Amino acid sequence: MKKIILLINVILLTGCLGRTAQGYITKTCKIEENINGNKVETIITLTSKEGYIENITKQEIYDELMDIEAITNSKKSEQNIYKTKSGIDLYIEKNTFLYTINVKEIDDTIKERFNIKDELHRQLDYYESTGYTCK
Repeated sequence: MKKIILLINVILLTGCLGRTAQGYITKTCKIEENINGNKVETIITLTSKEGYIENITKQEIYDELMDIEAITNSKKSEQNIYKTKSGIDLYIEKNTFLYTINVKEIDDTIKERFNIKDELHRQLDYYESTGYTCK
């Protein structure tokens, strides 16, 4: 019995349970679309605490065979705009675009642009209503 109690204390004190033990919940929403015969996958990861979203990552992955030069140029322009904003970054690598959003730091224009709701359940409902599968 003492060994079990000691093991539980070690796990709790070392933080081995990770962010879940700290009250964070992570949900992932995915959608796969077909644009002109090419696959585009979007993966959104939501991190929340006490029911309110704190961070969002949105990853758009375009089919490697797809000509995305125009999309890349548009994303580069968008990236330049976000350099002047706090709480959002856009990373570009080949056929993948990754947005990282700190919901506590962004302004209302970013919230509106990405349709961000403050509460996790409302955000999940929004994504599911637009075709995403969330887990």
